Amino acid sequence: MRSALIPLWPLLALFPFLSGCQSQRSVSPLIALFTDFGPSDPYVAQLKGSIKTVSPTVEILDLSHANAAYDIPAASYLLAKSTRTLPSGTVVIAVVDPTVGSSRAGLAVRTQAGRFYLAPDNGILTEVLAREGLAEARILPIPTKGVSSTFHARDIFGPAAAQLANEDSFALLGTKAEKILRLPRNTATVMPTMAKGQVLFIDHYGNILTNIPGSELGKLKVGQLLTVRVRGKSLSLPFLRTYAEAPASRPFALINSDGEFEIAVNQGSAARKLGIKAGDPVILKL
Repeated sequence: MRSALIPLWPLLALFPFLSGCQSQRSVSPLIALFTDFGPSDPYVAQLKGSIKTVSPTVEILDLSHANAAYDIPAASYLLAKSTRTLPSGTVVIAVVDPTVGSSRAGLAVRTQAGRFYLAPDNGILTEVLAREGLAEARILPIPTKGVSSTFHARDIFGPAAAQLANEDSFALLGTKAEKILRLPRNTATVMPTMAKGQVLFIDHYGNILTNIPGSELGKLKVGQLLTVRVRGKSLSLPFLRTYAEAPASRPFALINSDGEFEIAVNQGSAARKLGIKAGDPVILKL
């Protein structure tokens, strides 16, 4: 990920897709960035510079650069949530890449939702592909000379994304990928009397986000008390519609804006109050 900055214009000749071949597909002039580079180091700025060198007028949207360093499963989950409202045709660079410079491949992916993703082949696209479906994937060539072995986001993914935004052909990015690495997915089990899942993520409010889908909990009624077992603790939680309906400091449950069963505290941290962390099992009695 880190190296001395090298001029970008000699690198452009390394990419066969710089031929100017046009295609009939619809691509938005928008490139969205999702990384673990952090807000204070120079890496985001260098990535943006590599994009603007190839496509000076493209719009760049920062999704997040504050993802937990090296945490690919968390990045996969958050990437799918972060991109769900982006317009069709958006080009997304998604890089949480602890094995950069190794034998792992670089990918260009077109989803059935019409978005394009450039990312390392390390499982980061698992949840995106589960949500959007795979239409086509290409393996980006990774030259052994002329680019940094520690900063593929800047030297490979950035220029490739810029060419897509310029509407160069997706097919010229590289050879077809026969398979893509996908992480094991944690799915909940919902039965007539019980739902079994786990905590997927703790957001910065301290809300406890689970993988139990709200779409399968239609029998729950607002105001009823739920029995939830998390990390060996049996909790009695009111099921509410909004955060504002909950009394201060009292844990409660609701279906959040992404359709997930969530445990929260009004204006407080449910995770801290209950001592719960990502990965903890959740059992909801129905």
